Amino acid sequence: MSTSTRIARVKNRIDVRPASEARACGEWIGIDFSGENDPRRLRKFLPLLILALVVALGVSALRIDLIRIRYAMASALTEEKALIAEQHRLIVRRRQLRDPVELAIQARARGFRPATQILSLPEPMIAGSVSARAVSNLSSIAAGPPGDETSNDWQ
Repeated sequence: MSTSTRIARVKNRIDVRPASEARACGEWIGIDFSGENDPRRLRKFLPLLILALVVALGVSALRIDLIRIRYAMASALTEEKALIAEQHRLIVRRRQLRDPVELAIQARARGFRPATQILSLPEPMIAGSVSARAVSNLSSIAAGPPGDETSNDWQ
């Protein structure tokens, strides 16, 4: 069978499809589908696409900043916990150093001993209540240059 006879048969073929199907196919006749990729339609959506791209970049930059802030907060919280633990250790040490029993132990270790002699001094006199004669009878102590022996200076 030659090509020309086939074409002739196709042209003369009788449509045996149902009428509703034939009408449905007929609705598409005359519609131009070549304008689907029209550059004018793309130009209408170009600003919208650019705006969507800018918004997407802004959202991604915001997320990156949030992640960076979370890492900084995590390191700050770790440092804060370490500082709080150090503060607790220092509070305990200060309380240990203020303990009277601990102070007595450290004083003995450094050579401090209980007082063996206590001097009791009279109350100071108020000016104007004592006569000049009574003041001249009082013994006076004058401070002199320090001596060569300094081992008992604190007594």
